Amino acid sequence: MNSPTAAQVPERDHCFLRAHPRPDARLTLYCLPHAGGGASAYRDWSCGLPDWITVAAVQLPGRENRMRERPGINLDVIAAEILAEQGDRPFVLFGHSNGALLAFELARLLAEGGSSPVYLGVSGAPHPSLAVPRRAVSGLNDSALLAWLVEQGGVSDDLLARPELLELMFPALRADMAWLEAYRYRRRPPLDCPVSAFVGEEDRRVLAQELAGWSEETMGVFRQRHYSGGHFYLAEHLPALLGDIAEDLSDLGF
Repeated sequence: MNSPTAAQVPERDHCFLRAHPRPDARLTLYCLPHAGGGASAYRDWSCGLPDWITVAAVQLPGRENRMRERPGINLDVIAAEILAEQGDRPFVLFGHSNGALLAFELARLLAEGGSSPVYLGVSGAPHPSLAVPRRAVSGLNDSALLAWLVEQGGVSDDLLARPELLELMFPALRADMAWLEAYRYRRRPPLDCPVSAFVGEEDRRVLAQELAGWSEETMGVFRQRHYSGGHFYLAEHLPALLGDIAEDLSDLGF
């Protein structure tokens, strides 16, 4: 892992959002957002998890409290910030959609440096070898990008009614999609931590066989969990999802 310079590293308070800090928790759950999303997507997670888990949502540049920064993804910086916080304490990675791929590559990066997560949760994402989008969208103009978002089911009616917020979101979304469009999966030794894959049963982006491919990425236990709903099933089934994650972590002895 390359060591980032001081100028590259944001203040830690900006890099992670903790809606309900738990300094005495035994385990930290780091969450990576979907494309264009911010850390606030995970603001309610602590309320649904046992008190031995604390949630730290990763805030990528160019959104929410980091809006003034240039959007982009630098996994070396995120890894360095996690290591600076955690030291030798155990931690977990979770990501939804594009965040699942970020969490996976972050787990690989940290494991190569000898600091593997104890668990990886990937949600709403096919196996990384199938992750490159069928259509390049990062270069689309605003109206075409919005039409693509609506087609994907990635924008709520409330957000559609507030075009000024959509306009603020587009730079981060383009940066995330550009990263995804440039991504190429490379086979490496599997992780030694358990992996759980989560999906909505009506998610048109992720077929069952594509989800099962994640089993190739771990030498540990692999689980699939399905919920009713589409790509953003989390909105309807958050208590069930958090209960399943807590169960998986309890099975590891935490």
